[in-house]
Amino acid sequence: MNCNWKIFWENFNECLHCPGVHKDLSRLVPIYGRGLMARHDDPEWARYADNDAPEFSGGLRAGAETWSRDGRVHGPVFAGLTPAERAAGQTYATSLPSMFVVGHVDYVRTVRLAPLGPEQTELTAEWLFAPDALAQTDIDNIVAFGAQVLEEDAAICEINQKGLHSIRHQAGVLMPEEYDLRRFHEWVRGRHAALQPIKTTSADSAR
Repeated sequence: MNCNWKIFWENFNECLHCPGVHKDLSRLVPIYGRGLMARHDDPEWARYADNDAPEFSGGLRAGAETWSRDGRVHGPVFAGLTPAERAAGQTYATSLPSMFVVGHVDYVRTVRLAPLGPEQTELTAEWLFAPDALAQTDIDNIVAFGAQVLEEDAAICEINQKGLHSIRHQAGVLMPEEYDLRRFHEWVRGRHAALQPIKTTSADSAR
């Protein structure tokens, strides 16, 4: 991707872009179509606290089972999943700065990032299936959907990178829905501060 790695993580940590950029994904995960990632992102979430419809509670649309082109599973489902895990359709685990893992009901997806320079990042995605499920799984249906979402993210991240070169670019104000983005900025600042060399005085050097 022709963008800085931090731009990708900023994109990952908000869904305000989802309705316009990820139209198919927003149909699969209706709350994304509202520009939200979770129930409590809605400033008026308390009004819908008892509403379990996917556009308010999160999770997949009615009738969908996993991330695939048609929302259907195309191989065996993992044993032992709870009804809530089945309904959610995805469980994320993030390891900054280089990786996130998503557990779906029938496969696991990993995405790794490696900075190649100030404006270029290598993204590697892998789809993991149980060995005995490979022969029974329509892998192309699953991979095509996940690849589409990543390609859409890459395209918008590259546009954002170009925007940073605009003479009109200034630091903006984060929306309330971008709380995870603020946490990411704080994480970057904290890591950067920890890597700064410690300044010493001449007296310290003499000891």
